[in-house]
Amino acid sequence: MKAAIISDIHSNLEALLVVLKDIKKRRLKSIFCLGDLIGYGANPNECIDLCMKESKVVVAGNHDWAAIDKADVTTFNPVAAEAIKWTQEQISKEGANKLKGLELSHKVDNLFLVHATPTEPEKWRYLFSLEEFEKEFSQFEEQICFIGHSHIPAAIYQDDNGYCDLVRDNPFPIVAKRRYIVNVGSVGQPRDLDPRASYVIYDGNKNNIEIIRLDYNIPLAQQKIIMGGLPEVLADRLLAGR
Repeated sequence: MKAAIISDIHSNLEALLVVLKDIKKRRLKSIFCLGDLIGYGANPNECIDLCMKESKVVVAGNHDWAAIDKADVTTFNPVAAEAIKWTQEQISKEGANKLKGLELSHKVDNLFLVHATPTEPEKWRYLFSLEEFEKEFSQFEEQICFIGHSHIPAAIYQDDNGYCDLVRDNPFPIVAKRRYIVNVGSVGQPRDLDPRASYVIYDGNKNNIEIIRLDYNIPLAQQKIIMGGLPEVLADRLLAGR
């Protein structure tokens, strides 16, 4: 199996269109989406429709659930909460119904797909440190777990002795005696100081994984945010990649 894994689109239509174009150019027939279709950006309905249409699997993110009152928005920072309120006013009934049908996790062959963490995915915890990643390996049976949520692309492996470390190569081989947690980064709002859209290609035929970065029309996405009445800081951070 060969697939593209996308996450954290956050209503950024410009970034999503570029990523989908690249996926089609590479003739990848399967797309798995790890959630947060909406929030922050100016095109929630378009991004929901495209993700649902193009993806074989879509799991729920915390912003998706917050927009339909299934997650507690009081845990969000003020800017994120304001963006959710704006999104709730803009989202169509059809779009909201699509979000209501999303599950928290999904298994495909030897892959486990979830937005935040295998452990209690509804708690929306972040994984940053190696120790935090290490604790999650016991919570899924598959060889590879793909996540998003932090908007920071990274891959951690655990060998058959329980040793964990960061994968430093890109692309990198899938080693038979290792298991992996791979953060695919963010399509619509990267936070690793690289403003380019991020997604991952899983190639089960060649046994490797590659993080892809793509330029997109950031000024247009910024203009839409400002003209839509969303907080200007959301436009600023797109260019900064933070």
